[in-house]
Amino acid sequence: MKRRYQARSLREKLLILLFAAALAVWWLTLATGRLGRLVQDWRSVSAELASQRAWLDHRAAIEARAAQAAKNLEPARTLDATHLVGEVMALARQAGLAPGIDSPRTQRTPQFAYHTVEVNFRRAELGALVNFYEALNRRAPYLALEQCALSADRANPAQLNASFAIFSVEVLR
Repeated sequence: MKRRYQARSLREKLLILLFAAALAVWWLTLATGRLGRLVQDWRSVSAELASQRAWLDHRAAIEARAAQAAKNLEPARTLDATHLVGEVMALARQAGLAPGIDSPRTQRTPQFAYHTVEVNFRRAELGALVNFYEALNRRAPYLALEQCALSADRANPAQLNASFAIFSVEVLR
C-alpha cells in the first residue's frame, strides 16, 4: 500500500489526502451528532430517574395521604362516569345553559377511578357560567373543574364560548 502511494504523482497524493481528510471530517461530524444525541438522551433519562426516585422515596407519605383522602370521601357520594355526565347536565340546566358533552374518559388505580368529561357551552352569558361554576364548587371534592377555556363569540362578543374539563373521583369498593 505504501509503495502504491509513493509511486503516485504529487497531485494524486494531494487528492488522496484531501479525499481522506474529507472522509475523516464527514465521519467526525456524524460521530459528534450521535454523541450529542447520546448525551441528551442520557441527561433526559437521568432526570426521569431522579423524578421516579423522588416519587418512590416519598411513597409511604403519598400512600398515607391517599388513604386519608379515601377516608374523607363517602363512597356513596362519589360518581361513576355515567353519573358524572348526568350531574353535569343537571348543573348546566340549573344554570340555564345548554351543554355539549363529550364521552367521559376514565383512568383507574387500585383505590380510585378518575373520570373526566369535556363540556362545551356556545353563546353563554357570563352570569350563567359563573352560576354553573359555583354549583360545581359546591359539589367538591366529588366534582371539580380541571381545565377551563373562555373565548368571546365572534358573532356577539357579549356572549362567551366556554370549554370545561370536569372530573370526578370514584372510590372503588
